[in-house]
Amino acid sequence: IPTTVVAAIVFMVKPEWFSRYGIALALTSIVAMSSVFLTMQAGTALRRELHLQGQAATLISEHSQAAHILAIIYVLFTATLIVAFAAQRISAGSPTGLGIVDSFLSPRWVLSTLRVALVVLALIAGFMTFRTGDLGAKAVWQGRIQAAQAGGPGGAQPFGPAQPGAGAP
Repeated sequence: IPTTVVAAIVFMVKPEWFSRYGIALALTSIVAMSSVFLTMQAGTALRRELHLQGQAATLISEHSQAAHILAIIYVLFTATLIVAFAAQRISAGSPTGLGIVDSFLSPRWVLSTLRVALVVLALIAGFMTFRTGDLGAKAVWQGRIQAAQAGGPGGAQPFGPAQPGAGAP
């Protein structure tokens, strides 16, 4: 996601790059969007397995909510990217052949609006990616760090209990 977000912003500054590499960016964005949904499914399955309570459950819930918002924003980003690419191609003299699409996307103001919307969605998607990852990291590490500071179970081993013979040649 961060790669597609940065590339989309760069391509809005360099429209000739968008014309040249827009299809590759759209395909990459579709793959990234698919990974969001696969990751959400994996997270939901893990959440069911763990049966968390207390602060850990709260952090996981916040992480899950952020992931849902990210998914919505990223779908909008990808759709806007595809439509903006089509509008750029149409305005450059390569119509789609679909009269209603060509007439709707051909005015310059439509392309300008799509370009601004794409940058705004890219910034929001970038922020939500960071926020979702940060909440996930807090959910995983906060309890382990507190246990390590308190010297509780697993306190000396932040990655889980030591395995007999682990690390021995």
